[in-house]
Amino acid sequence: MPIITLLTDFGLRDHFAGAMKGVMLDLNPELTLVDITHLIPRHDIFTGAFTLEQAWSCFPAGTVHLAVVDPGVGTGRRAVAASAGGHFFIAPDNGLLTYVAGREDFAAFEITAEHYFRKPVSSTFHGRDIFAPIAAWITRGIPLHQLGPSLRDPVRLNVPVPKKVKEGLIQAAVLAVDQFGNLVTNLRPADVPRTARVILSGQREIKSFRSTYEEGAPGEAFLIAGSTGFLEIAVKNGSAASLLGLKPGSPIGVVL
Repeated sequence: MPIITLLTDFGLRDHFAGAMKGVMLDLNPELTLVDITHLIPRHDIFTGAFTLEQAWSCFPAGTVHLAVVDPGVGTGRRAVAASAGGHFFIAPDNGLLTYVAGREDFAAFEITAEHYFRKPVSSTFHGRDIFAPIAAWITRGIPLHQLGPSLRDPVRLNVPVPKKVKEGLIQAAVLAVDQFGNLVTNLRPADVPRTARVILSGQREIKSFRSTYEEGAPGEAFLIAGSTGFLEIAVKNGSAASLLGLKPGSPIGVVL
């Protein structure tokens, strides 16, 4: 059975996610619909892109991933259908596909074929009227090139990468904050030897490395290799984000 995943900032209170599912099931009743999340912070394209990157490859080849974090809905921003890694992706062209677009096999098309849209098209709900029906039509075998012209310049976010600013000092950043308040950095475990110090705002230092969240002392901020493949800053039974006052994009330093 064809699978479509959904990732949005719509929340769980309103009808938005349910309406999108209804549109897709009307076009293809055989669908399996899987919610990645509808709790992306409002308008937070950066977190949406990171979350999509962490989830999409866990699904079977052929899955269609529908991502809608769309503060520019109704404007001149483009809509995109793409393929990579044997999967399909439908999203506004605002950077949501930044990580996927870095793959060598990434191919994108601007969605312009209006006869596949739900009519009338609302200027405030393209998730229901454009993206949802396009995702369903793809599961019915419509090739991407029939949706519109090739898109050579999809929007990409400026994702920070660790940078050596001088001898013995690496400039890094927080990429994401998860539900538990863990700070996901852009550092790989191999980037930070156990003798290093991580410097936060206010000159607070983190020197401790732990293998599990349970190993930390109460109230202690420590480093741990997370499931994303990046180093996290965590606090045992607490929120590192709240304790340290950091958020996505916050700078951190590594003294080697």
